[in-house]
Amino acid sequence: PIEPDCIWAFGESGFQGADEGKERVIGPSGQHTVYEQQSGNKELTTVIVSICADGETALPAVIFKGKGYRTDCLGYSAKGWTDREMGVLWIKHFNEHTQAKANGRARLLLVDGHASHYTRGFFEYARAHNIHVLCYPSHSTHIYQGLNVVIFSRLKACWANEKAQWQWDHGEELSKQNFLAIYGRAHNRALTPELVKAAFWKTGMHPFNPDVVTDEVMAPSQETSCLAHLPVVQTSPVHVVSQLIRRITEPAPSSDPDAM
Repeated sequence: PIEPDCIWAFGESGFQGADEGKERVIGPSGQHTVYEQQSGNKELTTVIVSICADGETALPAVIFKGKGYRTDCLGYSAKGWTDREMGVLWIKHFNEHTQAKANGRARLLLVDGHASHYTRGFFEYARAHNIHVLCYPSHSTHIYQGLNVVIFSRLKACWANEKAQWQWDHGEELSKQNFLAIYGRAHNRALTPELVKAAFWKTGMHPFNPDVVTDEVMAPSQETSCLAHLPVVQTSPVHVVSQLIRRITEPAPSSDPDAM
């Protein structure tokens, strides 16, 4: 069996200069909405986060948008996403930072179905270094991947706080030059040993507990409506097509007089 200190999971998450969604803030009494001026920077930076079942974390890898020199933990891609080449660089980075801890023992690496994790170079390197790669079932990372279930929500909240504090203290908006400093603070605040262990516990990965994933959690989505409703009557040809779709989807009227 693979020991808890050799069970690892990793995943990617994107970070932008401009925050998305709503926040709760302190404002004047009676004022329901408080606005805050923010950067319009939408450039995506990807961070690869690795966590261990014993509560430890490995050094994250950061991928900026652009072109430049690549190392095992820092690189560039055209859109700021993980690509196949970066996937191979990352598993080398993972091995270098966890092989001493493993001390010759097998390691289990839990991954999602991203194409960068399924290259020949990735698997050949994993096999050569006694790393067993196990993929979550398709469309199930919201259930099985502890990073999605537990870690990333907390990390994004800490990221937003640290970014705002940096802007307040230094008068600087997010940039490639200060990203690592801001993200590093958020990473250290969010990824506590207790939270990392909770990510494995809540998904039933360690301690292994298949009862965590109930029939209700795995049930397919229920269809609630097959009709679309438009706020105003659209002009032709949109209106014609909409009516045609409605007639097709509506059940045919019954001709049985007893059914009336």
